[in-house]
Amino acid sequence: MCSWTAIITLAVIFAFVIEFRPLDHFMTSYLTSRGVNITDTQATDECMRFEDYFSILTVTVIMIITDNLLYRPVIFFNVFCGIIVYSNLIVLPKFIQLKVAELCAAFFKSYEVVYFSYLFARTQDKRYYQVTSGLARTAMLMGKCCSLIFAQMLMVIYGEDYVKQLSYYTLGSMVFAFVWASFLPSVKRRSYNNDNTITEFMLHNNDEPLNLKNKPIESQSTETKPMFKRMWRDFNESYKNLIVLKWSIWYCLALVGFMTIKLVSVTHKLDENNKADGVVEFLTVLIGAISSYKIGVKRVNWELNGNAFIGSGSLILGVCVISCYFHQHVLSIQLSYILFGVLIQAMFVTALSEVAKQLKNNCYALVLGFNLFISLILLLCYKEIFIYGNLFKMDIPTQVLFYGGLYIFLGIIYLIPSAISFNRRLNNRCPVYDITE
Repeated sequence: MCSWTAIITLAVIFAFVIEFRPLDHFMTSYLTSRGVNITDTQATDECMRFEDYFSILTVTVIMIITDNLLYRPVIFFNVFCGIIVYSNLIVLPKFIQLKVAELCAAFFKSYEVVYFSYLFARTQDKRYYQVTSGLARTAMLMGKCCSLIFAQMLMVIYGEDYVKQLSYYTLGSMVFAFVWASFLPSVKRRSYNNDNTITEFMLHNNDEPLNLKNKPIESQSTETKPMFKRMWRDFNESYKNLIVLKWSIWYCLALVGFMTIKLVSVTHKLDENNKADGVVEFLTVLIGAISSYKIGVKRVNWELNGNAFIGSGSLILGVCVISCYFHQHVLSIQLSYILFGVLIQAMFVTALSEVAKQLKNNCYALVLGFNLFISLILLLCYKEIFIYGNLFKMDIPTQVLFYGGLYIFLGIIYLIPSAISFNRRLNNRCPVYDITE
């Protein structure tokens, strides 16, 4: 049996390699280069619109099949889709081919749900979930950071025309990740009953011998339940847990803002083509990796301090985003953007681990996938109403202000129960009296 150290080592290398995609940092330049012949509008608007719909479709499929296929086959499938995507880009595709490749790209980009679900399922001790989530997120961000450095270095040395060669390096990384996935240990199928069933039986029957043959346990009847009935039961039980619901609501809404707020959007009002954007993105990812590691190895009672962490963290995120709207200096905006990216990565680590700690063994992808599904639905609705439909005629700076207000609203909502809980603890302290005769 593989130890936790061996499992996390193999998984960290896999995450680093699969995020090492130099072409992604210059994708728009590549698609609009000579030979591909795709306009800026097609590359940024039409392709992105297809990607939104395909992402919702693929996440739905992933959250249904992953737990039942025990993760590893889906990991192979996701990486294989990545190989198809970048192989297609090498042959300089036309716009029609890109639409077909978008479906494979959507499956590939959903690998994060499968990857974290695999790690939580393979790590049997829930005490390791936070450090597992932190190390995995760190490896992913370091892979992205190194690929950004590598791509920028090649572009500086060989010039802008070298962007076509980045697809070969990215494809090589995908092939290596596919091979490396074969070293990941498989996940054994476990009982679909509640993990605490036997424990509860022993607690309530201390005076009786443990005779599982004579005592019917829920797993003996639920193993034969149809897949969708079992999934619905797991889904229902998971979201009845207030801790899962609390972290999931924040994660879904925060992820929408994270997927929308980019450095280009916060500096849009300045109308400057700042050459330091690559450095800012590098620092955001690098420091985000460090913060993910630090929060992963830090021991905190999140059941007691979770609301305060979410509330205060969301307020800081909101202030960072709103300051990007009001600041007129590029440096101030860039520093606010870096702080936003660093903090939200650390909060994502905690959110994923705290949700996973409350789940049963065979429904990680179901819950994590559904959270991502809700985020994508909200993001699509936002784009259709405010961007494509332009219903309220919101320009890009106003959209930034909207998301800043959203984070501040979340912070206030989560700080209210934290303040109430803190006040109760103060009031319930036992007073100390000096007793004199």
